[in-house]
Amino acid sequence: MSEPLLIVKGTKVPGIVGITPGPEPLWGDGTGRNAMDGHYSGTFTGYFTTLQIDFGPVSNAEFNLIKQLLEHPFLEGVQYSLEKDMNGIRQGELYTEDFYNGQAIKSTPQANGEMWEEFQVILTAIDRRPQLS
Repeated sequence: MSEPLLIVKGTKVPGIVGITPGPEPLWGDGTGRNAMDGHYSGTFTGYFTTLQIDFGPVSNAEFNLIKQLLEHPFLEGVQYSLEKDMNGIRQGELYTEDFYNGQAIKSTPQANGEMWEEFQVILTAIDRRPQLS
């Protein structure tokens, strides 16, 4: 398989060792467990794409660039390479979606002070996936 690729604002994000897209169910009003029988209740909104982005050790410059590109509440036009065929786009080709990032990007500096340890970022799509019939 080709190198995992993520492009944000026209810039290739460095240090990526893996990208795993997946569906995340989102629930709306009245979500919770029914107290009497334990069944889950609520309004199912739909499935949204999540991107689990795994980074290897990166330099100070790369870490700062990753934070600059990904540490925003809303990320428009994010392009990522697919691990498998999806929505008419073939494995390895770029797919484009809008995401939000609800977390600060954190890692630990290595002892030499020049590199950062492995870390992970998870982005969630803004738009719902089309429902399968």
